[in-house]
Amino acid sequence: MTFKVEECDDSDMPHTFEIISQAFAHEHQYIDAAFPAHSEPASRANGASRMLSTKHQDPCAKFLKVIDQDTGTMIAQAKWNIYQNTIPPEFDLDGEFWDDEEEKEYAQLLCREYLLPRREAIRDSGGNLMPLELLTVDPKFQRRGAGRLLVQWGTSLADELGFAAVVEATDCGVGLYQSEGLEDRGRWQTRLPKKWENSRGKQRFTWMVRPAGNNFGN
Repeated sequence: MTFKVEECDDSDMPHTFEIISQAFAHEHQYIDAAFPAHSEPASRANGASRMLSTKHQDPCAKFLKVIDQDTGTMIAQAKWNIYQNTIPPEFDLDGEFWDDEEEKEYAQLLCREYLLPRREAIRDSGGNLMPLELLTVDPKFQRRGAGRLLVQWGTSLADELGFAAVVEATDCGVGLYQSEGLEDRGRWQTRLPKKWENSRGKQRFTWMVRPAGNNFGN
């Protein structure tokens, strides 16, 4: 197999979200809350539409895909945010995607908590930072190097710009990110109010940073 990284076009958004849904399944509390019932066709269509809106409206967002050049199949996706002298506004999740107000409130809380270290890093950098927001590989093609290509795309650009790169890593991703120069800066988990302590899940991740000027491996 020969893989190639390309920018996504609008028509890639349904497959992009399908890969996200398949790769995370229901093991990522934040994704489950932000995109309810994302394994169902109608919800996947909503997720793809939301991704497309972000692609059109956020000039800092860069959606990428890995193509198997032998078949033309898209096998992985990533979203890097490229902030250059930009501190983005901090919005809550919104929309009519949840069954009731409590589900929406829970999703909004997880989003705010999940983004705490990233938002702080953006501010501390003066708005010059490259967060890797999403990276997933089709389960049928995992551990063949597609994810590494997507990480390297971003870290190479970060080196060129002189920026740090950051990511909220799942347990499955920590080893890959460490091998590409991202450093473990500690475990995080979302906090919940007492009313949800025993009934709602928390999102856990490893906060990882590749310092500016790392030039890892050179």
